[in-house]
Amino acid sequence: MKKKIISIIKYVVLLAIGVGLMYLAFRGNDLKKMLRDIESANYFWVFLSLFVSILAYISRAMRWNMLIESLGYKPKVRNTYWALLFGYFANLAIPRLGEVSRCGALSRKEKIPFNELLGTVVIERVIDVLMLFLSLILVAILEFDLLKNFAVRAFNFHLYPAHSSFLLLVNSWKFVALMLSPLVLLIALQIYFRGQQRNQTASFKKISDLFLGIIRGFQTILMMKDNWKFIAHTFFIWTMYFIVSYVCFFSIPATSNLTAKDGLFIFAIGGIGMTAPVQGGFGIYHLLISQALTLFGIPLSDGLVFATIVHTAQTMLVLLMGGISVIYFLNPNKNNL
Repeated sequence: MKKKIISIIKYVVLLAIGVGLMYLAFRGNDLKKMLRDIESANYFWVFLSLFVSILAYISRAMRWNMLIESLGYKPKVRNTYWALLFGYFANLAIPRLGEVSRCGALSRKEKIPFNELLGTVVIERVIDVLMLFLSLILVAILEFDLLKNFAVRAFNFHLYPAHSSFLLLVNSWKFVALMLSPLVLLIALQIYFRGQQRNQTASFKKISDLFLGIIRGFQTILMMKDNWKFIAHTFFIWTMYFIVSYVCFFSIPATSNLTAKDGLFIFAIGGIGMTAPVQGGFGIYHLLISQALTLFGIPLSDGLVFATIVHTAQTMLVLLMGGISVIYFLNPNKNNL
C-alpha cells in the first residue's frame, strides 16, 4: 500500500512539473495562431518521421536481443520488440518505470531471469548516455558558438548571479575539457574500484559491483560474436533519431530552410530534454527546443509549433504501439502478432 501511495505521489509531482514547464513555454504566445499553424503543417514529413521511428524501434529491439543472446538466451525478436514498446508506454506514466516494465514483460514471456535482463538494460542506458554525450561533443566541434550562446542563455535564465563566471568558462577551451571530463572520470573510477575490491563495506561493494558490472557489460560487447553489428545498430538507431527531428523541419515554413548541421544541434538539445525525469520529456522538450530555435532567428511561437508537432507525433506513436504491446502481453497466446 505504501509503495502505491509513493508511486501516485511521484506521478502527480512529475506531472505537475511537466505542466508547469508547459506553462512557462507557452505563456504569452498566441495559442489560436499556433493551433492554426499546427493544423496547416505538412504532415507527410511528420508521418515519414514516424516511419523512421519504427525503424529505430526495430533496430533497438534487435540490438537488445544481441545483448540477451550474449547471456545464453534466445528470445524471439517480436517479443523483444513489443517488450521495448511496453517499456516506452510505461515511461509515459512514470519516468524510468519502463526499464523495469519491459524487463518484467519479456521475463514472463520468454522465462528469462529478470535481473539478467535488467543488467542488459543498464548497459543500454549507459550506451545511450554515451551517444548523447558524443552528439554534444560533435555539436561543440561544429557549432561551438551556437552551443555556447544557448548554454549562456539557458544558464542566465535560471542562475543570474553565476552568469559572469559561466560566460568566462564557455568562452575558453575549459568548456570542451569540461564536456570530456565524464570520460576521464569513467576511466578513473574503473581503476579505483578495481584497486579497492579487497577492503570494502557492504554498501561500497554494491556500488563497485554495479559499476564493474557495467564495465563487464562493455567487455561483453567487445567480445561478442559479430560485435560490429551491435555497433552498427547503435549508430543506426541514433542516426534515425536525428532524421526524425530533421525531416520535421520541412513540416512548417519557419524551419524548412534549416540545414542538416542545424538539425544536429536541435537534435542534441532535444535529446537533453528527453532525458529529463518528466513523463516523455513533457514541457521541458518544448521549452528547450523553442529556445534553441530562436538562435536561428525563428520566432519563439514557431519554435513551439515545431516542438509540439514533433513531440505530439512521437507521443501518439508510443501510445498506439504501447497500447498494442499491452494487448500482446495480456494475450496468453504467444504466437499472436
